[in-house]
Amino acid sequence: MNDDLARYRETFFAEAREHLEELNDGLLALEKDPSAPGVINTVFRAAHTIKGMAATMGFQTISTLTHKMEDVLDKLRAGTLQMMPELFDVLFHAVDTLESILSTAQTEDEPPLSCLNEVLPKLEGWLGTDLRKVTPTAASLQAVEEDLSSYEKNVVAAAQSRGYKAFMITVTLSPDCLMKGVRAFLVFQKLEACGEVLRAEPPVEDLEEEKFGDSFRLLYVTQRSVEEINTLLLGVSDVRTVEINELVLRSAASTGKELQPAVEERQRHLSTQTVRIDIHRLDNLMNLVGELVITKTRLDQLLLAHSSPELEETLKSLTRVAGGLQDAVMKARMVPLAQVFNRFPRMVRDLARELGKQVDFLIEGEETELDRSVIDEIGDPLVHLLRNAVDHGIEPQTTRAANGKNPMGRIRLSACYEGNHVLIAVEDDGEGISRSAVLAKAKERGLLGSREGEELNDQEVYRLLFLPGFSTSKTVSDVSGRGVGLDVVESKIESLGGSVEVRSRHGEGTRFTIRLPLTLAIIQALLVNLGTETYAIPLEGVEEIQVVAKEDVKLVRQRQVILLRGEVVPLVCLGPLLGCVAESEDTEDISVVVVRGDTGRAGLVVSGLVGQREIVIKSLGRFLGNVAGIGGATILGDGRVALILDPSGILALAAEENRFAS
Repeated sequence: MNDDLARYRETFFAEAREHLEELNDGLLALEKDPSAPGVINTVFRAAHTIKGMAATMGFQTISTLTHKMEDVLDKLRAGTLQMMPELFDVLFHAVDTLESILSTAQTEDEPPLSCLNEVLPKLEGWLGTDLRKVTPTAASLQAVEEDLSSYEKNVVAAAQSRGYKAFMITVTLSPDCLMKGVRAFLVFQKLEACGEVLRAEPPVEDLEEEKFGDSFRLLYVTQRSVEEINTLLLGVSDVRTVEINELVLRSAASTGKELQPAVEERQRHLSTQTVRIDIHRLDNLMNLVGELVITKTRLDQLLLAHSSPELEETLKSLTRVAGGLQDAVMKARMVPLAQVFNRFPRMVRDLARELGKQVDFLIEGEETELDRSVIDEIGDPLVHLLRNAVDHGIEPQTTRAANGKNPMGRIRLSACYEGNHVLIAVEDDGEGISRSAVLAKAKERGLLGSREGEELNDQEVYRLLFLPGFSTSKTVSDVSGRGVGLDVVESKIESLGGSVEVRSRHGEGTRFTIRLPLTLAIIQALLVNLGTETYAIPLEGVEEIQVVAKEDVKLVRQRQVILLRGEVVPLVCLGPLLGCVAESEDTEDISVVVVRGDTGRAGLVVSGLVGQREIVIKSLGRFLGNVAGIGGATILGDGRVALILDPSGILALAAEENRFAS
């Protein structure tokens, strides 16, 4: 039996975390709007399901905690407990404890019951506040109705039009019941003799395998009265209590024509299937697709040397299949940002309460998808930005009211697509960034001279915030003030091939915009030659390619520049910067690749252009990682290795070493 349970551990923890997320999100929604229809039922079911699964797997501590949470949530659902901030604090504490226990149990043994010594008394304290048995209110019945699917609503409406009644029945068994599955079967047998069970919570399969706690719910249609059903079920051994709520739909009864589409919709829904796949398998598959792309590039080169109609036709077919396979694998790796975003409402809520602020936190575009390799890394930068928004951005309520603002601040986290990139924005309506405060701090630290600040535009001033150790906070707290944050954000985003932009208006708010590539696995690149070496420049950073006559190169402030459509563009000689010996050329023209980085644009002087290629990004490894100006490597079609240049890093390196062409 232990071997059988061990096989299901991974599935248990994956599903338990999904239900834990439902529990956390549901509590946040209830705290914001206690009258939200159906939410309390979702939260209750999440706790109930975790309890049942934990009991089946033999996790006593998890089962005990979720059972107590279920009892409190049941009182909330019945209306015998009032939703108030202090109660939500206790429930969130229980959720945090449950998450900690799950993390420990997944890697080690489940913690003992003693780890619940702090949270259980708090939950039990709320259970002892009111033990009255009340009749369900109209609001609770409406919540049950909102919890029904369109199919179930149509069936119930059709049954009621023929004189039947619909009930939501909660059956609670004795805690010491030894054969819960058998008792549930007897309940079904009794009910189906004089009606029809439309739905069971948990599902029938779980009831048969005893994957539930002490209670279960049934959606039941019959012509019997409440008293008859109650007498019928209390006659089953080990049934302790029966709660019966009659369900009356507000909408008119549906016709048979309306019912059929609902049945078809349900059948289509049931036919949708998903499979859990180990992420390492997807990584291996992505690597194989990358090798296929490299092989295809090699065949392209061979075709140039050995022209053949048959080979050309075969290569076209291979290109089509490889492209389809690549798209399929890339889509399989794409993960919605909701996986990251969903953890932040709770964090913002807790931080706002800690700081005594009121914050309305909005999330938009969470369905936007990114490659999982990017998703795994984006969480920490967003944590820094959101914490800064709550602490630095949103003013205290009294200050906001004095300035004519809504005492409740607003923070918006949004995401959207822009070409082959995703834009993630963190925006607040707080006091904004004070230009004078930033310049004063920079001068205090010796970063600027006494008059240098006046020459900087707003964007250049805001870039000072990303310097290591830079902070305008006057006090050091657990939240901020140590100067660690924005420099971490920038370095992490740049390592993902992205960039960060800041816009702010003093007194109105601040917006941080993160620009990220959709994927980091396979990209389009421009191959260039530097002497005998070949380098790749990501196409997303290339603005244009120019062949410039040498006499068109001008000298401005001891630096070579070119004039493009009225704009001065400095030149960077890549050969000396990267230590490449360029071949001597007698031509009168030079090849320039104009790129844009975080600090502006520049023209990279190269020996020659190879062309556009689809390349597979390979990591340099931990021994060669973090090389300035280099973002990785790729394998060319002829087997050679080419380094991938990072435009932002190259421009920063040129500025640091003063290697702009002169």
